[in-house]
Amino acid sequence: MFYILAFVGLLLLWFYKWATATFNEFVDRGLPFEKPTLLVGNNLDIVMGKASFQKLQTEFYARTRQHKLVGFFNFKTPMIQLNDPEIIKKITVKDFDHFPNHSPFFTSTERLINDMLSLMKDQRWKHMRNTLTPVFTAAKMRTMFGLMNESFAECMDHLQKQGTAGKSGEGFELEMKEVFNRLSNDLIATTAFGLKVSSYKTPNNEFFKIGQSVAFFRGKAMFKFLLSSTMPKLFTLLGFSIFDTDKTDYFIRLVVDAMKQRAEQNIVRPDMIQLLMEAKKEATQKWTDDELVAQCFIFFFAAFENNASFICTTVYELLQNPEIQQRLYEEAKETQESLKGEPLSYDAVMKMKYMDMVVSESLRKWSLAAATDRMCSKDYTLRDDNDGTVLFEFRKGDRINIPIIGLHWDERYFPEPQKFDPERFSDDNKDNLVPYTYIPFGVGPRNCIGNRYALMQAKAMIYNLLLKYRIERSPKTVKDLMSDSRGFQLTPKSGYWVHLVSR
Repeated sequence: MFYILAFVGLLLLWFYKWATATFNEFVDRGLPFEKPTLLVGNNLDIVMGKASFQKLQTEFYARTRQHKLVGFFNFKTPMIQLNDPEIIKKITVKDFDHFPNHSPFFTSTERLINDMLSLMKDQRWKHMRNTLTPVFTAAKMRTMFGLMNESFAECMDHLQKQGTAGKSGEGFELEMKEVFNRLSNDLIATTAFGLKVSSYKTPNNEFFKIGQSVAFFRGKAMFKFLLSSTMPKLFTLLGFSIFDTDKTDYFIRLVVDAMKQRAEQNIVRPDMIQLLMEAKKEATQKWTDDELVAQCFIFFFAAFENNASFICTTVYELLQNPEIQQRLYEEAKETQESLKGEPLSYDAVMKMKYMDMVVSESLRKWSLAAATDRMCSKDYTLRDDNDGTVLFEFRKGDRINIPIIGLHWDERYFPEPQKFDPERFSDDNKDNLVPYTYIPFGVGPRNCIGNRYALMQAKAMIYNLLLKYRIERSPKTVKDLMSDSRGFQLTPKSGYWVHLVSR
């Protein structure tokens, strides 16, 4: 019995030492930090279901913003948080060669994972980024927009059917997230995978079901993700994978079969598969099928829920601010009249100035990416620009956290940050923004390559929605989105409920 107790004691001691091995990192390096919790670091409120990652990042930044650099524990991993815009500029742009890569957010050798653009490193990332850049130009988005219009029309037909089920003139209640997740799914299916699906007419279609299981990190999937992040060796030992093999195989077959069929039959379609096929021919580097499929996969993974949430948060602000909604409706009406019966086009969307101001403010207030990151690839000395004194010595392997939403909610850069004010982004005001304080799509060469696509989708859907409906508060609409959301997504526990009234 004594030996068993001794063994258990030693095991517990070993576990404690392993779990707290990094906790003196910032003490040794002279950085301020907040005391971490065993295993979860500074993420306790997220793990306990008390807050969203957005709220945690906002509050941590507010408590520590007097420090240009501060220590943050992302579970067991120590990260150096940059609270100063000038330092963010140095790390992400000026001295990018010292910080060229993202931190790996999970560890796995499974198929597709390490071929995704966001996880590629150094020259391999650079070559793939150069290959993909022509795919996301304004010209390519313009040709792709025609595919999207059909999905917008199906979404509006679905809403009309919802409305006719109730009494005329009274409007109807709607949970937006479910509706816009399906829209996001159908748009990605047609623009990225060359697949025509309607998640409104066939709610349980295979693409939507598999997509949900891939895009939503909840339950077992969340457990595996956290285990991979905190205990990668145990994750590998247990034989786990981030994504189920049959799910990734499904996406691989979709893309590879489509590329093969198009090559054999000379089929041309203005979608991401076509653009990747063209980019592959022109690229100096020979890319494998898996490497190309991985870009469609990360596109789905990144866009599925984020783009739907982007629309939801913007609509949420429009129902809270009827005067802003009315002005935006008037602009949408003017745009519709200028089209003279023609369908909405990419150029027409891009010309809507007030729409751009509204969605820009939505991205400021409700940053879908609460933070972004970098990893130090070689030792770097950060110096004060004024007197040259050393501020900090970064070491190879250091992980960097950039608190996007913290900056966006800082009243020094955005007065009354909790007020929804599109005028911040008017022609007269947007040039007054402090550089590197507004970074909704990341910053520097590693910024989000799909930002044009996200903006195009959100603007076009809001245009269609406002032309048909007045958006009002529902009895189920949450009063405080930030406080009501939980986990790593900005989604209230009860959903995004609205009341729509036909115009």
